[in-house]
Amino acid sequence: MDNIFLFTGENAFALRMEVVRWAKEFREKHGEANLSRLSAQGLGLSEFLNEAASAPFIAERRLLIVEGIPDFSVEGTEKRGQKKRDFSMVFTEVHPQTIILFIDPKPDKRLSTVKELLTLATVKEFAHVSGELLSRWVQSSIQMQGAQAEREVPFVLVQRVGEDQLVLSQEISKLSLYAMGRTITRQDVEELCIPSSEQTVWYLLDLLGEGHTDEAVMYCQSLLSRGESAQGVWNIFLWIVASFASVVSAVEEGTTSVQGVMQATGVKFGAARSLISLARSCKRPALRLLLERVADSEIALKTGAYKTSTDSEEELAAVLDCCLMAFPR
Repeated sequence: MDNIFLFTGENAFALRMEVVRWAKEFREKHGEANLSRLSAQGLGLSEFLNEAASAPFIAERRLLIVEGIPDFSVEGTEKRGQKKRDFSMVFTEVHPQTIILFIDPKPDKRLSTVKELLTLATVKEFAHVSGELLSRWVQSSIQMQGAQAEREVPFVLVQRVGEDQLVLSQEISKLSLYAMGRTITRQDVEELCIPSSEQTVWYLLDLLGEGHTDEAVMYCQSLLSRGESAQGVWNIFLWIVASFASVVSAVEEGTTSVQGVMQATGVKFGAARSLISLARSCKRPALRLLLERVADSEIALKTGAYKTSTDSEEELAAVLDCCLMAFPR
């Protein structure tokens, strides 16, 4: 059907930007009165058809944007002898001048309604962007903000905050305003941009795995000074400690490869790769000291011996520093 569309795909930013473009151009051409939005959650057939079957108001087209993919089955229809209304039946009642745009980044393709819509609609998929293509997009976005950046800035920015284009777009706007006409530098990115949760994990993991404990302490302090939750950083550290203990145990039992450690412990590849070298040189007393300090601290936090809350995390920050310093080098 040439008037039924589905936007999908894991690139939520590009998908949303395309929806915004569609809506803007449609309003300019056909007027605000001919643009409607509905949510698929709890959407009934009659409510959908009230919009979809209506003729355009003094215009050539109507646009109906539906967030999600609705299921027009009716509760209890089996008892009344009614049949489920599938999409092919429903769409015969849609006004021919009405365009229906369904938006679902991750539809469940096991559902019959989704399978049917995929065969009936014009599907546009927004794929994840990464690598050199993403770096070029960052550079282009910086220029669109009227700013200039050092050549390495796109790569550094992606490494720091991740590949989410929505987050990158927000950080680019912030950097452009901060630079105020001068060239954006690597230092600007490092000072202003808070790493994503995933990037925080792997960067801290690399610092500890390479034995750079002092740098790890300073890195965590910089995270807290930029507004990161001490509890959030502490939870990351606990995961790293648990992973490290598992890797040390596997190495002591004779496992020497990253793949072997992963199979023996269930530790993720990135953690196993970062920690295996330090695990090989770690002595049992050093590991015991780390585990005892972390366990005692966690018990003290859980029992209220240390005072910590979302409004006051100073004691937790101090506990984090002490436990980081106990990490083997």
